Amino acid sequence: MKERVLIVIPYLASAAQGRELEYALAGWRRHFKEPFQLVLTGEGLPANMGEDVVLVESRRVDAVPGQYRQHLDYVSCLRKVRERFPDSEGFIFVADDCYAVNDFDMADVLFFKMLEPEFNCSPSTTNKWRQDKLKTKRALREAGLPVRNYTTHIPMWFDWEKWLKLVEEYDMDHESYVIEDLYFNTYYAGRVPFRLNRELDNLKYGVYTNRPPVEELQAAFKKKIWITNSPDGWRPELESMLKQHYDL
Repeated sequence: MKERVLIVIPYLASAAQGRELEYALAGWRRHFKEPFQLVLTGEGLPANMGEDVVLVESRRVDAVPGQYRQHLDYVSCLRKVRERFPDSEGFIFVADDCYAVNDFDMADVLFFKMLEPEFNCSPSTTNKWRQDKLKTKRALREAGLPVRNYTTHIPMWFDWEKWLKLVEEYDMDHESYVIEDLYFNTYYAGRVPFRLNRELDNLKYGVYTNRPPVEELQAAFKKKIWITNSPDGWRPELESMLKQHYDL
């Protein structure tokens, strides 16, 4: 029997918006054409997400000066998921604001995708996430590795053993890094990834503005596999279309 694919979704109740999580889960149930196991991990997990969802509670790590707390949280959450599923080969890591709106399978997840060939952040930035991007870039440069931007905001597959090796090597329980950038640039330095293109690819449409172009958004439900949003992009227009799409 084919092993069910672990789909790991990190969650923090205090940062949740509307029904994002419900729509994200509905997207996997309706459109992922593989046997799978949904896993929700984090703090304040909702108990009414369905019998097909495994809950792995993980209290937030303490804030550490100079470190991006969310990335430390990810490592803590994933360690607990690994303990719960010790025999699994790997996992898909995906945010709770990423919604599948057309059918897909593992082939669509596995092939390498990036935003751009290099990521740049100003050394003077005060944004914690951008500081982690810069820190990750420095680590990759020091190791003589590429600095492709793999922070695509769509599902990505990780091998447990490879991921755990990086956690130990970079002390990621205590030092925060951008996991996907470190992982894919380290293990797949020789690959030439596909570069996402909002206008041309069939993969992702991101809603990152508080005034999303409604006609573009409507078209994305027909032309893209995944629709994602930032906190600013969680708008009534998007929620209405997701509700209608999933009949929720």
